[in-house]
Amino acid sequence: MAYRLIYTKPAERDLEGIVRYIAKDNPRAAETVGLELVALAESLFHLPYRGAPVRDRVGVRKVIHAPYVVLYRVDEERRMVRVQRFWHARRNPRTLSTE
Repeated sequence: MAYRLIYTKPAERDLEGIVRYIAKDNPRAAETVGLELVALAESLFHLPYRGAPVRDRVGVRKVIHAPYVVLYRVDEERRMVRVQRFWHARRNPRTLSTE
């Protein structure tokens, strides 16, 4: 049975910012990257535990589409995957909030 997928507001802002940044130089690449990140997140509908646990972040998992990381939590009780953030791997992880 598939899980429900929810995007947090920070995740939506992250995705929008990534696409906007890439679009400055290459609108077509921006669209491609945006769609690939969404497809990666949506793959969690059926395989929510495919991502690796994130060290030092209890309950947070990650899947990677280099150089981007999709951070998410699985709520087994509600059969829900909550996409917390889309994050560029070179950004400082100390500034990352996944709450």
